[in-house]
Amino acid sequence: MHASLSAFLGSLFVLLAGTNVWSMLHASQRATDRRIGARLMWVHRVAGYAFVFLFCAMCFFMALRLKGVDEELPSRVVLHLLLVLLLAPILLVKVLIARYYKQYSSALLPLGVTIFVLSFALVSINLVPYFLGRARSGGVPAPLSAGFLSTLCIGVGVLLFRRPRPVSHAVSTGASRHRGDTPSAASSPAHPPATVAPSIRLRLARIDVQSHDAKTLRFLLLDGTRVVAHPGQFLTFQWQIDGTVVPRSYSLSSSPCQTAYVDITPKRIPNGQVSSFLNQRAAIGLVVEARGPFGRFYFDEERDRRIVLIAGGSGITPMMSMLRYIDDHCLSTPVTLLYGVRTRNDIIFEDELDRLRRRLANFRMVVILSQPDAAWCGPRGRLNRDLIAAVEGLPASTFFVCGPPPFMENVCEILRSLDVDLARIRRESFGSAARAEGGREPDASTSFDRTVEFARSGKRCTADPGQTVLELAEMHGVDIPSACRQGRCGTCTTRLLEGDVDMEVEEGLEPSARAEGCILPCVARPRGFVKVDA
Repeated sequence: MHASLSAFLGSLFVLLAGTNVWSMLHASQRATDRRIGARLMWVHRVAGYAFVFLFCAMCFFMALRLKGVDEELPSRVVLHLLLVLLLAPILLVKVLIARYYKQYSSALLPLGVTIFVLSFALVSINLVPYFLGRARSGGVPAPLSAGFLSTLCIGVGVLLFRRPRPVSHAVSTGASRHRGDTPSAASSPAHPPATVAPSIRLRLARIDVQSHDAKTLRFLLLDGTRVVAHPGQFLTFQWQIDGTVVPRSYSLSSSPCQTAYVDITPKRIPNGQVSSFLNQRAAIGLVVEARGPFGRFYFDEERDRRIVLIAGGSGITPMMSMLRYIDDHCLSTPVTLLYGVRTRNDIIFEDELDRLRRRLANFRMVVILSQPDAAWCGPRGRLNRDLIAAVEGLPASTFFVCGPPPFMENVCEILRSLDVDLARIRRESFGSAARAEGGREPDASTSFDRTVEFARSGKRCTADPGQTVLELAEMHGVDIPSACRQGRCGTCTTRLLEGDVDMEVEEGLEPSARAEGCILPCVARPRGFVKVDA
């Protein structure tokens, strides 16, 4: 092979390896943008196939050059062969994980970086002497060679030392009242609304009965999309019920490692429009649109070294996503699950929880029944201080609490009495979901003015008792992007310029947005005159 062509192909070989690493890094940053993520994965596949092809061609021509050589090989050639022999099995492992063992996908990025480093070293052994030799002979100007090497070094430096965008994991808990103070534009710039995640289409493919009032619905992802979620996050669905679009959010009960489908496990609520539809009328083949994933209530193995999951009733749903994720990745994270329900028949995921308890060495589970039968041998009554205090490694644990609001308030009071750091308590509120299911009850006893002024739209409107700012905006044609409509995703974040609002949920409000005087219009109800930046 001509030396110039060999140098070109070698440079292309390294470029393809670097493109694979770049596409994986960039795809992880754009996880919430499905279209960009899909394009990046396409680039990753094409670059990967081209890289494998060039590697095979390189091995073939290397074998031809060594054919019939009897004398001892030069040290540079021996090093070249060793790098090839080292690169081949690593490349094979990466291909196997990408194609057949997706539960180990977290290893793809380290393997990609290793392949890039080995490829760079493999090509540099021959490419650098070639460029330097051409520069000395006048074939290639020395400044061009120096520029090539400098550009390569700068690119690697930017990749390695570029500062990542900070991500906040703080979670606000509890109800609060939010007041605007008319901040000036100079002192506090307007907080931009969150980007609305693109829709994904799902088709119902499987229904599993979990208890007498709960089912797991498995949805396949259509149109080649995929959901990149953290264990514990939720999707916001747009259900079509009797000709009406009804948005509801449901936590994923499936592991994020399963990229071809998502599971939700709705529990039937008395008089609940959506939960009754999903448990009684939803049939195989149902197609629905959803957005997400959303939420900052999730497990992160790098941050949460020891976790305690405290669930009440259907609050077990996001906990199952975390447990399945831990099982899929074979993590050694110590996990304790405290699960409170009324009767044995109310236990959701009972069989799978038993299997996980046997399979995971560091998993301990305690189920508490408030209305046990005579044959029940476990804890009885309500989840109490003694049961929580008996958890091993309490001060070093991260607590995930999910269930009905009274249940969560009781648990948080117990944790505070045990001197648990508030930063280690994360809670997922189903309060607004329950309110949405049962219908809103306006507070007609108060008679103060509820005028809302939308500053950028130039509209002044009067809200009905109990009406949210988002509902009022939609009635009068004011565009405020929204998704979950439960104060959990932060999509509708908007600046409050004047006035006072009540917000029962603040999980979706970032600390920086709260400091700038922002509210969540989907759960904000005006108390008197209110002016918002919309």
